[in-house]
Order: sequence, then C-alpha cells, then structure tokens
Amino acid sequence: MNLYGKVIDTFPKQRIVKLEGVKRILYLYMSRKLFRDFGPYFVNKPYIFVTASGDKKKYGNFYCQEVLHFNKIVLSDHREKKVYYNIDTIKKSIKSLLSKMKSKLFLDLEFSLPPYFNTMAHVPEIVQYGMVLEDENGNLLFEDGSLVMPKKKYSLNPRTLKFLSKKREDFQHACSYEDFYRLLKRFIEEEDVKIIAWGRNDILTIEQSFELNGLKPLDIRSRYINLMQVIKNYYNSKTDLGLFSTYQELSGTEYEVQRHDALEDALITREIFRIFKALVLKEN
Repeated sequence: MNLYGKVIDTFPKQRIVKLEGVKRILYLYMSRKLFRDFGPYFVNKPYIFVTASGDKKKYGNFYCQEVLHFNKIVLSDHREKKVYYNIDTIKKSIKSLLSKMKSKLFLDLEFSLPPYFNTMAHVPEIVQYGMVLEDENGNLLFEDGSLVMPKKKYSLNPRTLKFLSKKREDFQHACSYEDFYRLLKRFIEEEDVKIIAWGRNDILTIEQSFELNGLKPLDIRSRYINLMQVIKNYYNSKTDLGLFSTYQELSGTEYEVQRHDALEDALITREIFRIFKALVLKEN
C-alpha cells in the first residue's frame, strides 16, 4: 500500500522512522540497504512517499509497516522545496535515454580468475569478448566473439580455464589484446557507440587493461551504460539482477544457461535491452 507523511523522528538502531501522516502517526521499518540509501535524507525531516506492506509487525518497541520501496522524498517548508528523490522523474529520464540512443555496442567480457592458491595481488585480464553492434533502428551490423590471449601467462591458470570450459590449447588461435583494442576503438571512433553491458565489472576491467597493456585509454566511461543498473533504477529495485534470470522474467521464456561464453551473454544483453525498451516506451 502507498503511504506518505512528514518525518518527525528517526530511530537508526532499529531502522525505523516516525511519520506524521494524515490524521495518524505512522512507524515504518526498513531493511539495512534501504536505510543506508535513504536514511541520510531523514535528517532534514522531509515528506516521504513509500510503498509499504499492509500488515504491521512488531520491531523492538514499535508496531511498524515495512517499506518495500521509496517513491518520492521531498523537503517542503516556508523557505524552500527540494526534491531529493522521485521515481517518476527517474523513469522519464530512462525513457528519454532509451529513445535517443543511436548506435549501440552490446559488450560482454570474461576475465581471468586468481589461481586456487593465490600468493600475489590478482589483476584480472580480458580472456574472451563478445560484441554485438546495431544501428539506431535496431538492425544488426556486426556480431563476433573470440578468446583473447592475456599478457601474463599465469592468467590462463586451471581455475580460469575451468571457468571458461576451455583448454590451454584453445588459446592457440586467440586474438591478441591489441586486436580487441583496435576493434573497440574503431566502433567508438567510427560509429560513436553507446557501450551497453551487464554490471560494472566490464568497464572496470577494460580501464585497467589499457594501463596493463601500455595503450592509450579509450573513451569508455562517458558512453558506458550498465543495463542492470538502469533496470534496477526503473523498477526501484535494490537487489542485483542476474542476466539470464532477468531475460527469463522479461521474456517469459525459459532459457537453458550455457557455459560462460561472452558472445552468448552479449546477445542475451541485447535481447533484454530490446524487451525492456519496448516495455518502457509502452508506458505513459
């Protein structure tokens, strides 16, 4: 159920907030994650709008409804009105982002893992890529995947090979990191792509890889879109989402997860994007 009211007191240890609602006092309990994310706003005693459970439960000395998610947080008094958070504004900005996006490069990478018995700091290297390029109308322009030979030989350790379901000899025909770099550079410079990936790990490892291989950093961060975070923001979710489980939920299609394969994951990311965009554009 939807509730709103003005914050009049906060109990940080219990993660409970006291609200002055319409003709009644409300007590709301929230998870650690929600309280960590939104608790700092309560200091100024704003109005908060939430979706909460219907039933009350006892938490400590209080009977509370549990916050499922926040919809809006607004500070409003005789001096100013400030919007701290508004899910409707977030949805509008995501709809605008999806509508204006032109060339898109769906990217997935697999990285080396630390050995089973690690005695030194591990720097992950790119050992496989999957790239799918489409134009502004969604037409497929390019699709490719390849193993990538890492710079450090110990990156192809048994743990990494087992994770990829590969053998060392499979890398005899792997492309070089420089080949991967040149391909990515071409799409950035010639197609001005938005780079769409699932999660943050890909961009962090790519940025590390430039320095590791002694090459000029490419303009990645300004064009990188974490599709998982976009979907989380749109649906007001605080839980990380799995790639294949998200595809199954959005498409209503059962999908048998294959071995770790970067091209397959890039293709699934593209399908999630297409389904999600269609759903968003259908909403008012």
